[in-house]
Amino acid sequence: MLFSLYSELCETIPEAEDAQFGLPFSIEENLWLAVDHNAYPTLLLPAKETDLRADIVLRSVDVEFSRHCEILTAGDKTQSGCYSIIRLKEDDPDIVRLFMTILEELFCQDAQAISNAEIAESIQEIAALFSQVDDSQRDLIGLWGEIFAIAQSPSSEAAVRSWSSRKHAKYDFVTEGFVLDVKTTLSNVPKHRFSLDQLRPAGDYDAFILSLCVEEIPSGKSVGDMVDTVAARIGDAELRSAFLQQCLLKGGKRLYQSTLRLQAYPESTHYQIYEAADVPVPAILPEDPIDNVRFDVELTNVDPLPSDQSIDLMGFEAERGTHDH
Repeated sequence: MLFSLYSELCETIPEAEDAQFGLPFSIEENLWLAVDHNAYPTLLLPAKETDLRADIVLRSVDVEFSRHCEILTAGDKTQSGCYSIIRLKEDDPDIVRLFMTILEELFCQDAQAISNAEIAESIQEIAALFSQVDDSQRDLIGLWGEIFAIAQSPSSEAAVRSWSSRKHAKYDFVTEGFVLDVKTTLSNVPKHRFSLDQLRPAGDYDAFILSLCVEEIPSGKSVGDMVDTVAARIGDAELRSAFLQQCLLKGGKRLYQSTLRLQAYPESTHYQIYEAADVPVPAILPEDPIDNVRFDVELTNVDPLPSDQSIDLMGFEAERGTHDH
């Protein structure tokens, strides 16, 4: 919603440096989105004049708290009121789209007024998140595979709750009964790289590997398409916001800019799940002075789980006890 409104506002960029052109996007018309002369988007949230707080000035975003504003709107009318102003210092459409989506989930879903302290805390978290991300093709392919796994789950919300929040976690999904790692390759041969402790964990839990072969084709889905598809299935606004922020951390700021369009091979929903204990590993004796062993394994001749067991596993609701990973 916010990004489509932003695109509409960009058709009327104000010329004056201190001007904002905006439109309301709530029934009460108390939530506004505006653009300035640089086409930078600004979210205006109703605030109390007495809710005073020091402004925030960061590299990517500024926040001014409890300001009296006059917003130029359609028909040369003006809207006056006290607002806290969140301004993104960026006009790249793909970054704006991602940022607007996160702001919408954080600030525009609840009818309750949001305090300046809550705004400040959330903005600092988003800014910290943006500072951690980088952009690489490999990250996007890996993220595509993880979101594919979530999309194949009969319960997207259960899958997202099990999704590891760390970019380089040993396993991509951790439940109360098992762990699962997604291996994605741009090949029609299921050959993946593993660490020894990933396939032979020391903890009291079951480990599984989801193997996904993908191909790049024009009719495939971009990682941005995959993000939107899964986000639309998540009814819980807080969980949806966490999902989007996690996608940003794992995929980079230009999540929606990537033109890489993928599809599972040989069929659009095809994947295989293997029990980690069935995947062969190098023979390393406990007394050997060898550590951090990584190796490639082709899974063609390894028996995957039967399809009914794989489907059950993808519910991400097993109850067998496990340790924290």
